[in-house]
Amino acid sequence: MTSATAATEILAYEQLSAGIASAAVYQDVPDDAPLPLVIIGDLESVPFAGSDDPDRRITLTLVVLTEGDERAPCTDLQEQIEAILPGRSFTVGEWNLHVSLESSDAALSDDGSGYVGTTILTILAFRED
Repeated sequence: MTSATAATEILAYEQLSAGIASAAVYQDVPDDAPLPLVIIGDLESVPFAGSDDPDRRITLTLVVLTEGDERAPCTDLQEQIEAILPGRSFTVGEWNLHVSLESSDAALSDDGSGYVGTTILTILAFRED
């Protein structure tokens, strides 16, 4: 049986890999991976009604890395993410996953060589009984 968190990670990887052609999607980024990248980042899972409840509210952080002086490549990738996942429902294994957009931002990287975008999604995960 797959956990709600694992189902969310599978969903993000499969949907983003299939839907984004202009950037590679990674869960674990190789050291030599060229930019632009979409990284499936942090996952936080909270049960709805106590620790033994299988249903979860999951927060998923997606990170976009681009290079160059313009913010547009970063925000373009974030818009693609927002067209693929939020506002939709998916079934992964025994889980029904309902995705919504929490927030999205794009900021200049610390070294000024590109942009770092952060898109945070909320996933309500309900296990089929």
